[in-house]
Amino acid sequence: MNGRLVTAWAAAQSKRELMTLSYRSPPLRPMDVEIQVTHCGLCSSDLHLIDGHWGDASVYPQVCGHEVIGHVSALGENVAGLSLGQRVGVGWYRSACLGCEFCLRGEEQHCPCLIATCTHGERGGLADYMHCDSRFVFPIPTTLSSEHAAPLLCAGVTVYTALRRATWPGMAVGIVGIGGLGHLAVQFAAKRGCRVTALSSSPHKERDARTLGANRFVDLSNPVECKQVRNALDYILVTSSVTCDWTAIVDMLRPFGTLCFAGMPPPVTFDIASMMYKTLSITTANVGGRQDILDTLDFAATREVRPWVQSWPMEDVNQAIRQLRNGRVRYRAVVHVGDVQSQPQ
Repeated sequence: MNGRLVTAWAAAQSKRELMTLSYRSPPLRPMDVEIQVTHCGLCSSDLHLIDGHWGDASVYPQVCGHEVIGHVSALGENVAGLSLGQRVGVGWYRSACLGCEFCLRGEEQHCPCLIATCTHGERGGLADYMHCDSRFVFPIPTTLSSEHAAPLLCAGVTVYTALRRATWPGMAVGIVGIGGLGHLAVQFAAKRGCRVTALSSSPHKERDARTLGANRFVDLSNPVECKQVRNALDYILVTSSVTCDWTAIVDMLRPFGTLCFAGMPPPVTFDIASMMYKTLSITTANVGGRQDILDTLDFAATREVRPWVQSWPMEDVNQAIRQLRNGRVRYRAVVHVGDVQSQPQ
Protein backbone atom coordinates (compact mmCIF):
# COMPACT_ATOMS: atom_id res chain seq x y z
CA MET A 1 0.00 0.00 0.00
CA ASN A 2 1.10 3.60 -0.53
CA GLY A 3 2.47 5.43 2.47
CA ARG A 4 -0.06 7.07 4.77
CA LEU A 5 0.11 10.72 5.83
CA VAL A 6 1.00 10.55 9.52
CA THR A 7 0.55 13.30 12.10
CA ALA A 8 3.04 13.11 14.96
CA TRP A 9 4.36 15.23 17.83
CA ALA A 10 8.07 15.94 17.49
CA ALA A 11 10.87 17.99 19.03
CA ALA A 12 12.31 20.12 16.22
CA GLN A 13 15.49 20.77 18.20
CA SER A 14 17.06 19.75 21.48
CA LYS A 15 15.10 20.68 24.62
CA ARG A 16 12.22 22.18 22.67
CA GLU A 17 8.54 21.60 23.24
CA LEU A 18 6.90 19.19 20.83
CA MET A 19 5.10 20.45 17.75
CA THR A 20 2.97 18.67 15.18
CA LEU A 21 4.83 17.10 12.29
CA SER A 22 3.36 15.50 9.18
CA TYR A 23 5.19 12.94 7.09
CA ARG A 24 4.45 10.17 4.65
CA SER A 25 5.05 6.69 6.07
CA PRO A 26 7.04 4.25 3.92
CA PRO A 27 5.22 1.44 2.12
CA LEU A 28 4.57 -1.65 4.22
CA ARG A 29 7.20 -4.35 3.88
CA PRO A 30 6.02 -7.98 3.79
CA MET A 31 6.51 -8.56 7.55
CA ASP A 32 5.34 -5.11 8.70
CA VAL A 33 2.12 -3.95 10.27
CA GLU A 34 0.67 -0.50 10.46
CA ILE A 35 -0.79 0.43 13.85
CA GLN A 36 -3.38 3.09 14.51
CA VAL A 37 -2.15 4.45 17.81
CA THR A 38 -4.60 4.99 20.66
CA HIS A 39 -2.24 5.32 23.67
CA CYS A 40 1.43 5.99 24.25
CA GLY A 41 3.34 6.06 27.52
CA LEU A 42 6.00 8.63 28.36
CA CYS A 43 9.12 7.96 30.39
CA SER A 44 12.48 9.45 31.25
CA SER A 45 14.05 7.89 28.15
CA ASP A 46 11.80 10.13 26.05
CA LEU A 47 13.11 13.16 27.95
CA HIS A 48 16.71 12.10 27.25
CA LEU A 49 15.90 11.77 23.55
CA ILE A 50 14.09 15.11 23.40
CA ASP A 51 17.01 16.83 25.13
CA GLY A 52 19.73 15.12 23.09
CA HIS A 53 21.46 13.53 26.08
CA TRP A 54 22.23 10.33 24.18
CA GLY A 55 24.10 11.86 21.27
CA ASP A 56 23.35 10.33 17.86
CA ALA A 57 20.31 8.49 19.26
CA SER A 58 18.35 11.72 18.80
CA VAL A 59 17.60 12.72 15.21
CA TYR A 60 15.57 15.91 14.89
CA PRO A 61 12.72 16.26 14.34
CA GLN A 62 12.62 13.63 17.11
CA VAL A 63 9.39 11.60 17.40
CA CYS A 64 9.44 9.73 20.70
CA GLY A 65 7.14 7.11 22.19
CA HIS A 66 8.02 3.47 22.90
CA GLU A 67 5.15 2.30 25.10
CA VAL A 68 2.62 2.14 22.29
CA ILE A 69 -0.88 0.69 22.20
CA GLY A 70 -3.16 0.69 19.19
CA HIS A 71 -5.03 -1.41 16.66
CA VAL A 72 -3.65 -3.13 13.58
CA SER A 73 -4.77 -1.06 10.61
CA ALA A 74 -2.82 -2.72 7.78
CA LEU A 75 -0.88 -5.96 7.32
CA GLY A 76 2.11 -6.83 5.17
CA GLU A 77 1.59 -9.79 2.85
CA ASN A 78 3.65 -12.23 4.95
CA VAL A 79 2.35 -11.30 8.40
CA ALA A 80 1.03 -14.22 10.46
CA GLY A 81 -0.67 -14.33 13.85
CA LEU A 82 -2.14 -10.82 13.79
CA SER A 83 -5.40 -9.56 12.35
CA LEU A 84 -6.89 -6.25 11.30
CA GLY A 85 -8.40 -4.38 14.22
CA GLN A 86 -6.50 -6.41 16.83
CA ARG A 87 -5.30 -4.46 19.89
CA VAL A 88 -1.52 -4.66 20.12
CA GLY A 89 1.49 -3.03 21.72
CA VAL A 90 5.08 -2.08 20.84
CA GLY A 91 7.90 -1.55 23.33
CA TRP A 92 11.47 -0.22 23.28
CA TYR A 93 12.53 -1.97 20.08
CA ARG A 94 10.76 -2.58 16.78
CA SER A 95 13.05 -5.08 15.07
CA ALA A 96 16.09 -7.36 15.40
CA CYS A 97 17.91 -9.82 13.16
CA LEU A 98 16.39 -12.96 14.78
CA GLY A 99 19.46 -14.94 13.73
CA CYS A 100 22.30 -13.95 16.07
CA GLU A 101 23.24 -15.78 19.28
CA PHE A 102 21.24 -13.37 21.43
CA CYS A 103 18.10 -13.51 19.30
CA LEU A 104 18.29 -17.30 19.24
CA ARG A 105 18.47 -17.27 23.05
CA GLY A 106 15.36 -15.09 23.28
CA GLU A 107 17.40 -12.03 24.31
CA GLU A 108 16.54 -9.92 21.28
CA GLN A 109 17.19 -6.74 23.27
CA HIS A 110 20.93 -7.46 22.94
CA CYS A 111 20.92 -8.07 19.18
CA PRO A 112 23.74 -6.08 17.52
CA CYS A 113 21.30 -5.25 14.72
CA LEU A 114 18.49 -4.15 17.04
CA ILE A 115 16.37 -1.26 15.82
CA ALA A 116 14.88 0.76 18.67
CA THR A 117 11.38 2.11 18.30
CA CYS A 118 12.22 5.82 18.47
CA THR A 119 16.01 6.36 18.26
CA HIS A 120 18.44 7.05 15.39
CA GLY A 121 15.71 8.50 13.17
CA GLU A 122 13.03 5.88 13.82
CA ARG A 123 9.68 7.52 14.47
CA GLY A 124 7.86 6.32 17.55
CA GLY A 125 4.37 6.22 18.93
CA LEU A 126 3.63 9.89 19.62
CA ALA A 127 1.69 9.84 16.38
CA ASP A 128 -1.64 8.71 15.01
CA TYR A 129 -0.03 5.83 13.07
CA MET A 130 3.23 3.92 13.15
CA HIS A 131 4.90 0.99 11.37
CA CYS A 132 6.60 -1.96 13.03
CA ASP A 133 7.98 -5.40 12.22
CA SER A 134 5.02 -7.64 13.07
CA ARG A 135 7.26 -10.04 14.98
CA PHE A 136 7.83 -7.31 17.56
CA VAL A 137 4.16 -6.46 18.02
CA PHE A 138 2.40 -8.00 21.01
CA PRO A 139 -1.29 -8.81 21.54
CA ILE A 140 -2.71 -7.12 24.63
CA PRO A 141 -4.65 -9.29 27.11
CA THR A 142 -8.32 -8.40 27.18
CA THR A 143 -8.30 -7.77 30.93
CA LEU A 144 -5.72 -4.97 30.65
CA SER A 145 -6.94 -1.50 29.74
CA SER A 146 -4.87 0.28 27.12
CA GLU A 147 -3.61 2.95 29.50
CA HIS A 148 -2.52 0.25 31.94
CA ALA A 149 -0.90 -1.88 29.25
CA ALA A 150 1.25 0.89 27.76
CA PRO A 151 3.72 1.34 30.66
CA LEU A 152 4.19 -2.42 30.96
CA LEU A 153 5.89 -2.51 27.54
CA CYS A 154 9.05 -0.80 28.82
CA ALA A 155 8.95 0.06 32.52
CA GLY A 156 7.00 -3.06 33.39
CA VAL A 157 9.11 -5.57 31.49
CA THR A 158 12.33 -4.00 32.78
CA VAL A 159 11.53 -4.59 36.45
CA TYR A 160 9.57 -7.81 35.95
CA THR A 161 12.41 -9.46 34.03
CA ALA A 162 14.97 -8.39 36.64
CA LEU A 163 12.86 -9.84 39.46
CA ARG A 164 11.97 -13.04 37.65
CA ARG A 165 15.60 -13.83 36.90
CA ALA A 166 16.86 -13.39 40.45
CA THR A 167 14.05 -13.74 43.01
CA TRP A 168 11.65 -16.39 44.19
CA PRO A 169 8.82 -16.66 46.74
CA GLY A 170 9.89 -15.95 50.29
CA MET A 171 12.94 -13.88 49.38
CA ALA A 172 13.53 -10.60 51.19
CA VAL A 173 13.53 -8.02 48.40
CA GLY A 174 14.20 -4.30 48.64
CA ILE A 175 12.97 -1.77 46.08
CA VAL A 176 14.82 1.57 46.02
CA GLY A 177 12.54 4.34 44.80
CA ILE A 178 8.75 4.49 44.64
CA GLY A 179 8.22 6.09 41.26
CA GLY A 180 7.58 5.13 37.65
CA LEU A 181 9.64 1.94 37.86
CA GLY A 182 9.53 1.33 41.59
CA HIS A 183 5.77 1.31 42.03
CA LEU A 184 5.61 -1.49 39.45
CA ALA A 185 8.55 -3.36 40.98
CA VAL A 186 6.85 -3.41 44.40
CA GLN A 187 3.72 -4.91 42.87
CA PHE A 188 5.56 -7.53 40.84
CA ALA A 189 7.77 -8.56 43.76
CA ALA A 190 4.82 -8.80 46.14
CA LYS A 191 2.72 -10.78 43.66
CA ARG A 192 5.68 -13.15 43.18
CA GLY A 193 5.49 -13.94 46.89
CA CYS A 194 8.52 -11.98 48.01
CA ARG A 195 8.75 -10.12 51.30
CA VAL A 196 9.07 -6.55 50.05
CA THR A 197 10.81 -3.63 51.73
CA ALA A 198 10.25 -0.27 50.06
CA LEU A 199 13.31 2.00 50.37
CA SER A 200 12.68 5.67 49.71
CA SER A 201 13.89 9.08 50.84
CA SER A 202 10.30 10.37 50.52
CA PRO A 203 8.49 9.42 53.74
CA HIS A 204 5.17 10.64 52.33
CA LYS A 205 5.23 7.69 49.92
CA GLU A 206 4.92 5.10 52.69
CA ARG A 207 1.14 4.80 52.29
CA ASP A 208 1.50 4.28 48.54
CA ALA A 209 4.23 1.68 49.05
CA ARG A 210 2.12 -0.33 51.46
CA THR A 211 -0.93 -0.07 49.21
CA LEU A 212 1.20 -1.42 46.37
CA GLY A 213 2.16 -4.44 48.46
CA ALA A 214 5.25 -3.54 50.50
CA ASN A 215 5.51 -5.28 53.87
CA ARG A 216 7.85 -2.65 55.27
CA PHE A 217 8.91 0.92 54.50
CA VAL A 218 12.34 2.37 55.23
CA ASP A 219 13.07 6.08 55.04
CA LEU A 220 16.51 6.27 53.45
CA SER A 221 17.05 9.73 54.92
CA ASN A 222 16.77 8.25 58.43
CA PRO A 223 20.01 6.49 59.51
CA VAL A 224 18.24 4.74 62.38
CA GLU A 225 15.71 3.12 60.05
CA CYS A 226 18.47 2.12 57.63
CA LYS A 227 20.40 0.36 60.38
CA GLN A 228 17.31 -1.66 61.26
CA VAL A 229 17.55 -3.49 57.94
CA ARG A 230 21.29 -4.20 57.93
CA ASN A 231 21.99 -7.72 56.66
CA ALA A 232 18.24 -8.22 56.08
CA LEU A 233 17.72 -8.31 52.30
CA ASP A 234 18.59 -10.93 49.69
CA TYR A 235 18.10 -8.72 46.64
CA ILE A 236 17.80 -4.97 46.13
CA LEU A 237 16.45 -3.48 42.91
CA VAL A 238 17.37 0.17 42.40
CA THR A 239 14.69 1.91 40.35
CA SER A 240 15.54 5.56 41.06
CA SER A 241 18.01 7.73 39.18
CA VAL A 242 19.23 9.83 42.08
CA THR A 243 22.28 9.54 44.30
CA CYS A 244 21.80 7.45 47.42
CA ASP A 245 23.91 6.44 50.41
CA TRP A 246 25.18 3.36 48.62
CA THR A 247 27.20 2.21 51.60
CA ALA A 248 24.04 2.06 53.69
CA ILE A 249 22.18 0.24 50.95
CA VAL A 250 24.93 -2.34 50.45
CA ASP A 251 24.94 -2.90 54.21
CA MET A 252 21.33 -4.03 53.93
CA LEU A 253 22.29 -7.08 51.85
CA ARG A 254 22.75 -10.50 53.36
CA PRO A 255 25.66 -12.74 52.30
CA PHE A 256 25.42 -13.68 48.61
CA GLY A 257 22.99 -10.81 48.10
CA THR A 258 22.57 -8.90 44.83
CA LEU A 259 22.26 -5.19 44.08
CA CYS A 260 20.59 -4.64 40.70
CA PHE A 261 20.28 -1.29 38.93
CA ALA A 262 17.22 -0.65 36.77
CA GLY A 263 17.40 3.11 37.30
CA MET A 264 20.35 5.13 36.01
CA PRO A 265 21.86 7.21 38.84
CA PRO A 266 25.09 9.21 38.46
CA PRO A 267 28.34 7.19 38.52
CA VAL A 268 28.70 5.11 41.67
CA THR A 269 31.77 3.95 43.63
CA PHE A 270 31.65 0.84 45.82
CA ASP A 271 33.98 -0.57 48.46
CA ILE A 272 34.79 -3.86 46.75
CA ALA A 273 36.64 -5.25 49.77
CA SER A 274 33.59 -4.92 52.00
CA MET A 275 31.42 -6.49 49.31
CA MET A 276 33.80 -9.45 49.01
CA TYR A 277 33.40 -10.08 52.74
CA LYS A 278 29.75 -11.01 52.09
CA THR A 279 30.23 -12.30 48.51
CA LEU A 280 27.88 -9.66 47.13
CA SER A 281 27.07 -9.09 43.45
CA ILE A 282 26.22 -6.00 41.42
CA THR A 283 24.24 -6.26 38.21
CA THR A 284 21.94 -4.23 35.96
CA ALA A 285 18.55 -4.64 34.33
CA ASN A 286 17.48 -4.04 30.75
CA VAL A 287 14.24 -4.47 28.83
CA GLY A 288 13.63 -8.15 28.20
CA GLY A 289 13.25 -10.22 25.07
CA ARG A 290 10.03 -10.80 23.18
CA GLN A 291 8.94 -13.67 25.39
CA ASP A 292 9.68 -11.57 28.46
CA ILE A 293 7.29 -8.92 27.18
CA LEU A 294 4.55 -11.50 26.64
CA ASP A 295 5.20 -12.95 30.11
CA THR A 296 5.07 -9.50 31.69
CA LEU A 297 1.71 -8.73 30.08
CA ASP A 298 0.32 -12.13 31.07
CA PHE A 299 1.53 -11.88 34.69
CA ALA A 300 0.16 -8.36 35.05
CA ALA A 301 -3.19 -9.39 33.57
CA THR A 302 -3.65 -12.55 35.66
CA ARG A 303 -2.12 -11.28 38.93
CA GLU A 304 -3.70 -7.82 38.75
CA VAL A 305 -0.54 -5.72 38.57
CA ARG A 306 -1.64 -2.29 37.40
CA PRO A 307 0.42 0.84 36.75
CA TRP A 308 -0.80 3.96 38.50
CA VAL A 309 -1.45 6.23 35.54
CA GLN A 310 -2.14 9.87 34.82
CA SER A 311 -3.38 10.44 31.29
CA TRP A 312 -3.57 13.39 28.91
CA PRO A 313 -4.96 13.81 25.39
CA MET A 314 -2.20 13.84 22.78
CA GLU A 315 -2.68 17.54 22.13
CA ASP A 316 -1.64 18.16 25.75
CA VAL A 317 1.56 16.11 25.43
CA ASN A 318 3.74 19.08 26.37
CA GLN A 319 1.84 19.48 29.62
CA ALA A 320 2.43 15.80 30.36
CA ILE A 321 6.15 16.20 29.60
CA ARG A 322 6.41 19.19 31.94
CA GLN A 323 4.79 17.21 34.72
CA LEU A 324 7.17 14.33 34.05
CA ARG A 325 10.21 16.64 34.11
CA ASN A 326 9.10 18.11 37.43
CA GLY A 327 8.54 14.72 39.06
CA ARG A 328 4.83 15.35 39.46
CA VAL A 329 3.47 12.25 37.73
CA ARG A 330 2.00 9.58 40.00
CA TYR A 331 3.43 7.35 38.64
CA ARG A 332 3.27 6.79 34.85
CA ALA A 333 2.26 9.27 32.17
CA VAL A 334 0.16 8.12 29.21
CA VAL A 335 -1.23 10.18 26.35
CA HIS A 336 -4.17 9.08 24.26
CA VAL A 337 -5.17 9.91 20.70
CA GLY A 338 -8.65 11.31 20.21
CA ASP A 339 -11.69 10.41 22.30
CA VAL A 340 -10.68 6.83 23.12
CA GLN A 341 -11.75 4.66 26.01
CA SER A 342 -9.17 3.34 28.48
CA GLN A 343 -11.13 0.20 29.28
CA PRO A 344 -10.22 -3.23 27.86
CA GLN A 345 -11.13 -3.50 24.20
